[in-house]
Parts: sequence; structure tokens; C-alpha cells
Amino acid sequence: MNQNNRIITLIGIGLMVSLLGDTTLYIVLPTQYAQAGILETQVGLMLAANRAIRIFLNSPYGFLIERLPRRKMLIPSLIVGGMASLLYAVPGFWTLLIGRLIWGLAWAGIYLGCTTVVLDISDDTNRGRLIGRLQMWMFIGMGVSSIFGGVIFDLIGYAPTFMLSAMLIFGGAAVWLFLLPETRPDDAPIPQHEQAPQTKLRLSMPLILTIISNGLVWLIFMGFFAAVLPLLLQNRLGDEIGILGLFVIPLVSFTGLLSALNTVVSLFSSPISGWLSDRTGNRWQLVAYMMVLGIIALSLCAVAGSAVVIGATMLIAIVSGVLITQLMALVGDYAPPKQRGRILGIMNTIGDAGAAAGPFIGFLLIKPLGLVGVFTLGTLLIAVWLPFTLWMMIRY
Repeated sequence: MNQNNRIITLIGIGLMVSLLGDTTLYIVLPTQYAQAGILETQVGLMLAANRAIRIFLNSPYGFLIERLPRRKMLIPSLIVGGMASLLYAVPGFWTLLIGRLIWGLAWAGIYLGCTTVVLDISDDTNRGRLIGRLQMWMFIGMGVSSIFGGVIFDLIGYAPTFMLSAMLIFGGAAVWLFLLPETRPDDAPIPQHEQAPQTKLRLSMPLILTIISNGLVWLIFMGFFAAVLPLLLQNRLGDEIGILGLFVIPLVSFTGLLSALNTVVSLFSSPISGWLSDRTGNRWQLVAYMMVLGIIALSLCAVAGSAVVIGATMLIAIVSGVLITQLMALVGDYAPPKQRGRILGIMNTIGDAGAAAGPFIGFLLIKPLGLVGVFTLGTLLIAVWLPFTLWMMIRY
């Protein structure tokens, strides 16, 4: 195994286990909020709180990551993530809210740190593939965590599930502590005539559109859709799902298994899309195609029956996996190396703003509009943005 593969594997392992507590909460909380000690009306707040705090953290973290060794951000962040899962195990409004805010603090450092590591070791010829592999590990984490969250919750209950999550996350931090090498490049002297452009942040039009596209992806696909998926399945399939008339799976377990299956779809689509965009050199083309596919999938979620809805969730898994990979690679393409930390911080801030608003808006609008109305609204938002991605595909 060469050094780049070893580094990707190590950060992937840590990224994977870090998601255990958060993904489990997404699987469990929408339908089991009473066991968490909160009201149904507080579910959206809890699912959005971690992302809301990251809106204020991403830019300062981006500034710091340009100046700090990567390990000094990654390892403490993963330890804090384990502490958040311990707080989830204690039912109550304030303990859960504090846990969500702490998780926001942790994930800002984990995701920004892991992404920066990949940009450290990549270049124009392999950036799409390496970003795709990082996203592959993230989707492995989501898939494993979905099965873990649904099945283990049904086996051992609410609090023990999150305590076990915390122990595994602390184990991931130990792996990073002993095995993860430092990847921050040595600072070379900057010629006097190049110093001003390196210190003054400038966003080109392609970067601005990339950042906005990322915010929309997180608002619709990673925020709203991920939060309301249990309700969508409950609405179309019921509280118990019969499989071929042979056995019945409880809703929570089925939600976890379906989320895991969709994550496998994203797991493969993400690195494949990175390989394709490295080969073709036109990442915007894939972004535009996925926007169209996203419009189709959201429309099916709005109106289709049970079997078709399950297929539509798989289409959304393809869309989200490809879009996240391509947009992150575009940042590496357009951002000056000395400014990548700050630009990633801005990108993650916009993304987290969208992801925080997604559950809140979704749960707020479900009662007046219903699931059909809310999914139709999401479809329209993607459709309005599609011309901008088509213009970028043609222009760049």
C-alpha cells in the first residue's frame, strides 16, 4: 500500500466511526423522540442544532487549518465527537441539545480536517478519485451506522446504543493518534510579489457557484430528505413492513437497512464519478446531469407509491454521492492552495446553513403542505438552479 492509499484508509476509518452517533440519531429520533426525553415538535431543532452551530465555526476552522498541523485538529475533534454520543445516551432536552452542539463542534473539525488532508496529497490528475474515495468512506460510515442504529436500537435500547457508539468513536481517535501521519506541506518562502494574492481572499465566479450549489445540495438532499425519510417511509409503508409475506421488519430497522442500502449506492457512485471527471475534465457536466436526476427523484418521492419511493431514495443516493464529490473536487480545482482552508470553511458554512435549515423547514412545512407539498417545493428549488449549472457546463 502506497503512502496516499494508507493515509486515505486511516482518515476514512476515523471518518466512518465518527458518524455512528449522529447517523443513529437520524434513524431513531423522528419516531422514538419520547425515549430521548423530547417532544415531537423539538425533533427538527435537535436534528438541525449541530449544523446551525457549524455556521459560526467553519470559517474560523478554515482559517486555523491553513496554519495548524492536521493532526492537531483531527484527533481532538474525534474525541469530542465521542463525548457528544455519551450525552445522547442521557434522555432530556438540554443534554440532547448540548450533545448536538458539541457534535457540531466536532464534525466541523473532522470533515474540514479530512478534506484538507486529501487536498494536501492530491493534484489535478487524481483529485476527483481521491475525493471520491474520501466520500466513499463517509458513505460506508453512514451505511454501517444506519444498520447499527436501527438494528442495535431494537436489540439493546436507546441509551446503550449511544454508549456503544461513543466507545467505538474513542477507538477511532486512538487509531489516528498512533498511526495517522502529518500531511501539512512544509511552508516554502513566498516571493514578495505573490504575497498579496495569497493573503487576500478572492472568490471567482466558478467558486461562488460551486459554493451555492453545495449549499443547495445539503439543504435538499442531506438536510430535508435525510430528516423526513422515516416519516416518508411511515406514510407510504406503515409502522411494520412485510417482506414477501414471509416476515415483518419494524419501521426503525427498515429505515436503517434502507439507509444502509442507499449508502452502498452512494459508496460506489462517488468514486466512479471522481474517476470519470478526472478523465473527462468537465466536472460541471456531471453536476448538471445529477441536478436533472435529482428533480426526477424528488418528484417521485412526492407522488409515487411504496415500491417506487424506495427506488427514488436510491436515485437520491446516487445524486448526493456524485454531487458532493464533484463540488468538493471543484474547490480543489479553482481555489489557490494557500487559501483552500478558508474557502473550504466558507463552503462548509453555506452547506451547514442549508443542512441546518433543511430539517427545520421540512418539519415546519409538513403539517400545512403535507409530504407531497414539501417534496414539490424541493423539486422546484433544484429546477430553478439547474440553468446555472448548465451554463457552467457549457462555459467551463
